Amino acid sequence: MAVIDPAKCTGCGQCAENCAVRAIFRTPDGVCQCNQSVCFACGQCAAICPAGAASMPDLEPPIPYRRETFDLDPEALLNAMRFRRSIRRFTGEKLTRRQLELLLDAGRCAPTSSNSQSVGFVVLDEEFEAMRPKIWESFARFAEAKGRKLLLRRYQSYLENPDQPDTLFYGGSQMIAVTSRQPVDGGLALANMELLVHAMGLGALYCGFAARAIENDPELRTYFGVTETRHLIGCLIVGHTDLRFYRTAPRNPPRVEWR
Repeated sequence: MAVIDPAKCTGCGQCAENCAVRAIFRTPDGVCQCNQSVCFACGQCAAICPAGAASMPDLEPPIPYRRETFDLDPEALLNAMRFRRSIRRFTGEKLTRRQLELLLDAGRCAPTSSNSQSVGFVVLDEEFEAMRPKIWESFARFAEAKGRKLLLRRYQSYLENPDQPDTLFYGGSQMIAVTSRQPVDGGLALANMELLVHAMGLGALYCGFAARAIENDPELRTYFGVTETRHLIGCLIVGHTDLRFYRTAPRNPPRVEWR
């Protein structure tokens, strides 16, 4: 929860004016205090206080803003979004632990409903090869139940060449599964991670079929932390790729209603 140091507080009131739940108030002597029974630990007071009087002692210290390392050119950012691609050819080379931690940092920085910060991540790394056939088997059961013959051919091809890149993981050997109580929270975390993957010169693929396979199997659901209240939002395969793109891919115009 937020704590405000009265010795540093200048009484400017910016934290109180910005507080979404009105947890911060001015005392009779002009400094601000926080009602911790109301505070939901969003941390915006620590970010907005010009004097550095507000803090979150139980959390990491905030990073001071610097224009040269924080600001992004809007057109460059939009071009990065245009240029990112779903990758379906991975080399098999793994990301380092540090690279994975950066992606998780991007995921946890995404906004969440009421600042719940309840998004969960399961990084399938050392156990990837052990779980790969189990996910494939569940995928095959899903395809058979739906009468999807083309999908069953994918499974048959995997069985015939289990050591080769397949059409589920495409040669990738690491996957991040994201769970959350609110679907939008997990979706925003996935989007953050996927964009950072491409900024790092790596590749990523939202693997909907892997998510379907996990949802379709009780043991896999338990393994990935899926419960009645915690939903599997998506699976992101990450890795190195030898693909090189030279331009953005064409897109349809936005569907917009101006009112």
